[in-house]
Amino acid sequence: MKKYALILIVLILVGVGLGIQFFTQDEKLDQTVFLETTESIRNLQALDKNLLLLLNQSRFDEGFDHLQIYEVDYQISEEFDNLRYEALFEEIEKSAELSASVDQFETQFGSREELLDSYEESNVAVAENLVAVAKLVEELQVSDTISSQVPLSKSFIQNDALLFKLALNKPLGSDLLIVESSLELEAELQAKLDEYHEAINTISQNYPTAVSSYRALNDLGTGELLDTIEKNYVGYHNQAIGGTTSLRNALIVYGVTLLLALLFFGWQIRKNFLFLEQQVADRTAEIKTAYDDLQESQEQLIQSEKMASLGQMVAGVAHEINTPLGYVSSNIETLKYNLSDINGLMSELGELMTSVQKEKRDNREITTHLMSTLNSYRTIEAPELMDESTQLLADGEYGLTEISKLVVSLKDFARLDRQNAEQIDLHSCIESSLTIASNHIRENNVIVSRDFSELTPISCFPSKLNQLFLNIITNACQAMSANGGELTVKTTQDADLIRIDFTDHGIGMDDDTKQKMFDPFFTTKEIGVGTGLGMSIAYKIIEAHNGSIEVESTVGEGTTLSIFLPVDS
Repeated sequence: MKKYALILIVLILVGVGLGIQFFTQDEKLDQTVFLETTESIRNLQALDKNLLLLLNQSRFDEGFDHLQIYEVDYQISEEFDNLRYEALFEEIEKSAELSASVDQFETQFGSREELLDSYEESNVAVAENLVAVAKLVEELQVSDTISSQVPLSKSFIQNDALLFKLALNKPLGSDLLIVESSLELEAELQAKLDEYHEAINTISQNYPTAVSSYRALNDLGTGELLDTIEKNYVGYHNQAIGGTTSLRNALIVYGVTLLLALLFFGWQIRKNFLFLEQQVADRTAEIKTAYDDLQESQEQLIQSEKMASLGQMVAGVAHEINTPLGYVSSNIETLKYNLSDINGLMSELGELMTSVQKEKRDNREITTHLMSTLNSYRTIEAPELMDESTQLLADGEYGLTEISKLVVSLKDFARLDRQNAEQIDLHSCIESSLTIASNHIRENNVIVSRDFSELTPISCFPSKLNQLFLNIITNACQAMSANGGELTVKTTQDADLIRIDFTDHGIGMDDDTKQKMFDPFFTTKEIGVGTGLGMSIAYKIIEAHNGSIEVESTVGEGTTLSIFLPVDS
């Protein structure tokens, strides 16, 4: 069984380990978290595309609101922070690829903020000056003054006139006018030409920055990085799913293995249970036999102790029987003499009756018989003789009654046939025990004092209680053997509990004796005087009646034994 238990413990530990791994992994693969994370990545992708669209729309557009670009950039920042520090926090810690792609996006995102500032400043300057250039070109082309005063030379402005056309989204004419600065023109025209040249210079200065910033913003590749983040996250998720699937399959295999193991263990346990059940039945039968033998031995021991107690009382009981038997025998002898006298008187009275009944009466004969009968009557003192005989018969009847009581007490005390519980008045048991111990009480100069209360009859084993009380009375008498004393027997009843106190004024006991007094074969008497079983058997008898016993004793002052018996035992 030890190896089976060891296997089961190993299986349980493996199951606990797999379960912990599975549930830990399962927490990482919460479907709601996965959907929220992928949705956050897609929101970032959409915002990134929206940002690029706004960049295209903002190119050289004087009326475009660049705050839209910053608003989208701020939304991307918030969404990315939520993704990095909440949705992907644990995954970033565990996946190197995912961590690298997120860090790369964060770096590119930081670069984009600087590029946006540079792009906005240069793009606004180019857009505003393109509008100014277009307006000035239109004014100069329709001016008659400049047409009449100066020859116009045609060229591309800064070799990039086509860019202006595309930026303004409308034709500026195939050529733009370049007016030589050496010409002397009217002040108004000269001011417009100066303004034109200043706008062209501003465009020339800011256009390269605007173009490079725009291209740099488009070349950052944040969209591709977001695709990489999504790909890495999905790959991590799929890898985790694969691990979870493997764990789930391992758990299924483990469950099947554990089930088979449990079925095998159950079969083994059932087999062992049947074997043990048979063993228990055999052992129970053996224990029952041993218990019956022990109980029989105990009964024999109790009976043996009872007989031993009776043996100690035989001499006293014999004396108690001989005393009334003696005067009964004496009374019978006296009655014999009285009956002899009465018999003589009855003979003379018979002769008188015969003489009287004759057909021919002889008065002289009758007178003679009558006088003889009267003389015999006076001689034996018939009235006193009858009174004496009556008293002798009464005394003999009393003596026989006392003998009968002793016989009945001996019979109740010693018989084994009363093993069933009976409803008995405890006073009768106490009186029976006192009767048996009467000679022992008298020899030790003990006076018995009874303080009996009204008691409810209880269900008990009378013969056992007789032995219990006799053992206690005997010990009390022996404790007062030196100087005699008084033995007080007191009975009280409190609700469903009866208390019987035996108080003597003997030699008492010390604490060591009190602790050992109920041990089998313990005795303070000389060898051959006591068996040491009396109080041990008394204790067992009290236990058999669901009662208890208390002892209070002082050396040199006496002992009180209190017995408590339940009414319904």
